[in-house]
Amino acid sequence: MLKLLNKSLFLSLGSAIGSQVSLRVACHTQARPMPHQFAKVLDHPLRMKYRDPVETLGPFGLGPGMTVLDLGCGTGTFTVEMARMVGETGIVHAVDLQAPLIDQTRLRVGETGVLNRVHLHCCGAYQLPLADDSVDVAVLIATLAEMPNKLLALAELSRVLKPGARVAISEELPDPAYVPPVTVRKWLTEAGFRFGGQIGTFFCYSMIFFNEK
Repeated sequence: MLKLLNKSLFLSLGSAIGSQVSLRVACHTQARPMPHQFAKVLDHPLRMKYRDPVETLGPFGLGPGMTVLDLGCGTGTFTVEMARMVGETGIVHAVDLQAPLIDQTRLRVGETGVLNRVHLHCCGAYQLPLADDSVDVAVLIATLAEMPNKLLALAELSRVLKPGARVAISEELPDPAYVPPVTVRKWLTEAGFRFGGQIGTFFCYSMIFFNEK
């Protein structure tokens, strides 16, 4: 009986690992956004243990009066805190490709009283409805790796960012599209951004880059 139980546990573990590997390979060979049907995981209490909005956004240098781009805002998990950080004179552009997620973000920022400083955009990353040189900080949390054409998205980011402005890229291992820091740094430097530093761990890290144009 014990041997059978051990064998069953081993097979179950092997199956789970195999499924996870297959999922991650698929995410990298055919990059795509996480379907909005799985949006609940974005605010799951387990995720919030390592993704506290204040702690995540703190190192990115957001401040009063700034114009911030929340690219891939999802359910607005970080949008609300961004809006608080930029204050009444600042603007947060919350962008997501999926309308149901924009709707959830709208509801969330409305409930917290910061809707007047959040501009919602349902669109992709390749043609942002923003003026040239208009953004102080762009934040992409578990977003860049899900984009099929990363260089095109980064070129569009460079267009809307002010010269010398910052872009913050943050990734987390539980995301099936996760990529290690060395890969993110390669993407950004090839797109003309200057590396400004890294914090966190391999499990969950953030990197800052500067727009060199």
